[in-house]
Amino acid sequence: MKPALLIILLLTATASQAQVYKWVDAKGVVHYTDNKFEAGDAPITKLKPNTPPAKPVPEGVTWQERDAEFSRLQQHKLMAPAYRPRQLQASNCLPDARTVCR
Repeated sequence: MKPALLIILLLTATASQAQVYKWVDAKGVVHYTDNKFEAGDAPITKLKPNTPPAKPVPEGVTWQERDAEFSRLQQHKLMAPAYRPRQLQASNCLPDARTVCR
């Protein structure tokens, strides 16, 4: 079961990176594909991804500065009035220094 799940995740991850095209066949059926040549002579539309591109890291910013900014944002989140920490879901989780509950 786990190898099959891993293969599916890997395939979907690589498929989500591909360019997607939309085209309508002669019968009016809409098709989506990553290969624009499957449409033949039908007009194709190149679809844009929903996610924005990642922001580039500014020059001169070190990992220490980025870590400090992350810690500042986490502290701000913890201090927000609407923040509620998640409850532990494991029933066998005991508050002990030797165990880690997730």
